[in-house]
Amino acid sequence: MFAEIFSSVFRPDVLSIILLGVVIGEVFGCVPGLNAPIAIALALPITYALNKTQSMALIMGLYCGCCSGGMISAILLKIPGTASSVATCFDGYPMAKSGRATEALSIAAFSSFFGGTFSAICLMLLAGWLANLAIAFGPWEYFGTAFVSLSLVCFMFDKKMLKAMIACCIGLLLKFVGVSPVDGVAMRYTFNLAALENGFQLIVVIISVFAIPEMIKAMGQLNVKATALPTERKLIYVPKWKSIRRNLRTLFTCSFLGTFIGILPGMGGGAASLISYEQTKKTSKHPELFGTGTEEGIYSCESANNATTGGALIPMLALGVPGDTATAVILGALMLQGIATGPLLIQNEPTLFRAIIVIVFIANIMMFLVQIFTIPYMAKITKVPKHYLFPIITMFCLAGAVSIRNNTFDLIYLIAFGIIGFILTQNDYPIAPFILAFVLGETLEGNYRRAIVYYGNFSACMQRLSIGTLFTILAIVLPIIKGTVQFIKWRKAEKKAKA
Repeated sequence: MFAEIFSSVFRPDVLSIILLGVVIGEVFGCVPGLNAPIAIALALPITYALNKTQSMALIMGLYCGCCSGGMISAILLKIPGTASSVATCFDGYPMAKSGRATEALSIAAFSSFFGGTFSAICLMLLAGWLANLAIAFGPWEYFGTAFVSLSLVCFMFDKKMLKAMIACCIGLLLKFVGVSPVDGVAMRYTFNLAALENGFQLIVVIISVFAIPEMIKAMGQLNVKATALPTERKLIYVPKWKSIRRNLRTLFTCSFLGTFIGILPGMGGGAASLISYEQTKKTSKHPELFGTGTEEGIYSCESANNATTGGALIPMLALGVPGDTATAVILGALMLQGIATGPLLIQNEPTLFRAIIVIVFIANIMMFLVQIFTIPYMAKITKVPKHYLFPIITMFCLAGAVSIRNNTFDLIYLIAFGIIGFILTQNDYPIAPFILAFVLGETLEGNYRRAIVYYGNFSACMQRLSIGTLFTILAIVLPIIKGTVQFIKWRKAEKKAKA
């Protein structure tokens, strides 16, 4: 087994592809407006020309690189390259402004590596165990798992739970377009259009709701010029051992917290970094220094947001349920390669399953090496004028969408969904529930219908003492409880305002 993994991963072509993915991911991460889902979505058409291992090497390289790349613009420009780097601005930029930009970047690079490696170890330990546990799952258990995942996604959006549920329902509705996945006969919402019989393509939908809205928003900021703070010229950008030793507890605590948050569906690196930052501030001996350029703040948020990479991959590989938006896109990439995710992955493709875990380790190591040697050069990418950069990315979006089926209809709904995605984001509707619902829609519907056929009716399914029943109850009860609590708080605030 180890010989097979070694021969499939430690090859010049696979290692080169991982390095290429990491470098491109770093670029996408450090340019404000670009992120991991966009980078992975643009790479999906390329995976058609690669084998399974090479595809995973490219995608995992992009994923790890993007999560870490956002810290460069966050520290030097006070503009987070990705949502997961928002908290890095709080102490990274003040430290850079005080003339310690090199130290801030070095700390962020090491923290990213530490958090990513910690989560990769958790992935190695937990994914196989969860997958073996899930082998006993039937259609009702799979339905319950998918249902509670979508419910948790909506539940996690505290003040936007209703908007998250609306976005989730839109994603499910779009997934139900086309031929029924169970009987292969019934046509749903096709309006007698042959182009809709196969439904909407996952890649096109992902590109349209992530990339196109960002390009539209960027049109109003083409003339905005950002000036990056200067960095000291060094051969290797690594923090001092004294600094690492002082913050070792913070690194372990926030890496664990980031991994746990990554496992929760829909949370992502942004939530992990902010929660870890606030938690570290509360437990710190010097909370008054946070926000003024303390190294503890950078260690906390950067280790946490990169730890979500391995955490989000755990439920995706073990259960077929993506932990965040980026892993939802990765799940789509596996589907395109004809790979069944969840417990069947370790059963049918054990070598690939273990190869993915090894690739994640290698990607984190390469990410660290790329950063400690190329930080000043990556910083120059933030100065590239957007009126050169974004038209090229838009061209790749359109070409990638059309190349899948060579169908101009895909281009039409790419533009239409891009406009819808822009409207949703402008009105503060979260996109993560939309994408997760679209990805899990077939799992949700297919397994529900199979469970009904097998057990007779919904009541009979609910009477079974199983994880599926527990998850289904949780999925129904959690939003009701959250909605009730929010309503009570609103009523109390209204009465207080009247008094």
